[in-house]
Amino acid sequence: MVRTTRFSRNSSKPLFQQLQLITSYGLFQEYPPIWSLPLPPQQPRDTGKPTLVLDIDETLIHTVGMRNEGSDSVSFSFFLRPHAKEFLAEVRELYEVVFWTAGTASYCSAVMDALEVQVLQLPRSFYNIDELRVEARGGISTKNVNFYALSRTQTLQGHNYMKYLPMLGRPLNRVIMVDDNVRSFPLHPRNGVKIEPFLPNERVLSEYARIVTDEVKYGQVGQRQYEGEMAKVIECGEEEVARLQADHALMDLIPMLRSAASSTDLTHELDHWRTDEYTKCDDFRETMNSLSVTRQKILGNVLKERRNVPIPPLKQHVMNHGFMEEANAAMKLEQMRHTPSRL
Repeated sequence: MVRTTRFSRNSSKPLFQQLQLITSYGLFQEYPPIWSLPLPPQQPRDTGKPTLVLDIDETLIHTVGMRNEGSDSVSFSFFLRPHAKEFLAEVRELYEVVFWTAGTASYCSAVMDALEVQVLQLPRSFYNIDELRVEARGGISTKNVNFYALSRTQTLQGHNYMKYLPMLGRPLNRVIMVDDNVRSFPLHPRNGVKIEPFLPNERVLSEYARIVTDEVKYGQVGQRQYEGEMAKVIECGEEEVARLQADHALMDLIPMLRSAASSTDLTHELDHWRTDEYTKCDDFRETMNSLSVTRQKILGNVLKERRNVPIPPLKQHVMNHGFMEEANAAMKLEQMRHTPSRL
């Protein structure tokens, strides 16, 4: 006898109210980076603050779709990581926040506009599509600046799109980078903080969303009972939503970021949040080797609680100089492609 799986939804909230799905709009046409490197001076509200570099994809959001919206525009749909709003609101008070993505400049602007206006409720800046259209027609757009944001062509593209921190022009002992991917950490390992990637199961959520959308359409949210394969889809969807809602990775970083922000030497303070084996990351032969255990298992890791005694200061290995020279040469080439500042 085949046993029938039954499932009754208890939630009265549709999927997209439980997980924040945001749509952002940008220009279809790619354009040069907005900011020159090194970056312009800190904005008045950030003067004297340390700098926090935040990755975007899989750190703050997960993009699930792109669609043409006409002759000149495109839309992106993305899930916002749980607690991203609270996280960004707090770190904005503690740091000069710089966003840095390996995505294109147009994608970066679209996401930045959504984060600024829809998430943080800030006045729109020139990342907004209407402001970009004004500039494209030769007009004068808003001069409002909420954040600096950098994109793909401002990385070391020949080094797997490495976000090389010296390019920013900020004191390195006053900079922290948070990223789900360690590819940007190898040459400044004491500045990097790895976060677990935010990876919703798109297939499960898509199947679940179709059912929930029908419930909303017919005013039957949480009222139906399901059997068989439909019940499995609902159950898997509810489990995936619960898994994502339990994601506290961003807020778990707040104690460490608060502690670092109050220090004059952020990298030294981060040494209080590392395990003893982290000194293996001082050897760039290990961190630059994508197959090494040091890079895969240690690089970027931080403790959940501060230790009283920090790990020893960074010890430059004899081969590190060669890696740094190569990266600095690539940085100079990038800076030769001078992009006038928007300020």
